[in-house]
Amino acid sequence: MSILVTGGAGFIGSHAIVELLNQGHQVVALDNFCNSKSTVLERIQDITKKEFQFVEGDIRDARLLKNLFSKHTVDAVMHFAGLKAVGESVSNPLAYYDNNISGSLTLYKAMAEAQVYKLVFSSSATVYGDPQQIPIDEMHPTGAVTNPYGQTKYINELIC
Repeated sequence: MSILVTGGAGFIGSHAIVELLNQGHQVVALDNFCNSKSTVLERIQDITKKEFQFVEGDIRDARLLKNLFSKHTVDAVMHFAGLKAVGESVSNPLAYYDNNISGSLTLYKAMAEAQVYKLVFSSSATVYGDPQQIPIDEMHPTGAVTNPYGQTKYINELIC
């Protein structure tokens, strides 16, 4: 399979790419480096000894996504691109709504136009809000989120 990994230079995205490459998949990574460094891409190649495609850009850029999907074969998307700090989301909620919701919608629209319907979305335990019990399992109710970061993850789950 050929898999687009958004947030590919981030912590989770880079680890996913290593595993995908080691399993023999083709990878196209997308990142804007707002939460990551380009040196991570070199480390992925050092670890795997395998080549992959990289596109520098933002999931909010519809034109870039359209070009990406037309230039590269993509069978599925692993979506890890997103702002991720709870405290920062409280002090700057609009940036989180813009990137994590608007950006994801732009990505989902581009996927639909390219007829790519397989998606792994990286959510967060923040969608559970204040836990009613610990450990939290997947049957725990969601939606009682307590910060903008959690709200963006929960809204994405509803959209998906």
